[in-house]
Amino acid sequence: MKILAAIHDLMFSSKVTASAGGKPIEWLKRGTRVTEQVAASQPDVLLIDLASPQLDAVNAIREIKSGACKSCTVIGYVDHTRADLIEAARAAGCDQVMSKGEFARRLPELLEGI
Repeated sequence: MKILAAIHDLMFSSKVTASAGGKPIEWLKRGTRVTEQVAASQPDVLLIDLASPQLDAVNAIREIKSGACKSCTVIGYVDHTRADLIEAARAAGCDQVMSKGEFARRLPELLEGI
């Protein structure tokens, strides 16, 4: 299984690495559009920081789910106070949207099934 992480926050990056249990993780390259890297690498799972200003996450999810990699499971996280972004991500097709706390807590479980 291929995992692509579109996360630039060092705290969450280190949590993903620690929770991966040695599974290889491809990290979104700075300056690369999420949709371009998803199309190139065809991951099974995309972990995405919905609030990252560099990512335009909602539009990226919409593009991914409409063609670039429809079968890719998208798991996004955002601060629980961002109800607008939570709803927008769900409407765009994000498979799982969770708060930062829930994402951090459930990360080992999420990556274990991959």
